[in-house]
Amino acid sequence: MKGLKRESNIHLRISEQEKVKYSKVADEIGLSLSAFLRYSAAKASRLIKANEDEIV
Repeated sequence: MKGLKRESNIHLRISEQEKVKYSKVADEIGLSLSAFLRYSAAKASRLIKANEDEIV
């Protein structure tokens, strides 16, 4: 995925505590914050499509 050009931006409103929490988790698994959020969004999308999420 490093070869992909990411020219679009998404702005999220999260609290400073959430940012710190997500940053710590991302650091623990060796990802940047943006990579962690992309990974999390992709995983959530797969779960929703498979109807295995907790929301539906």
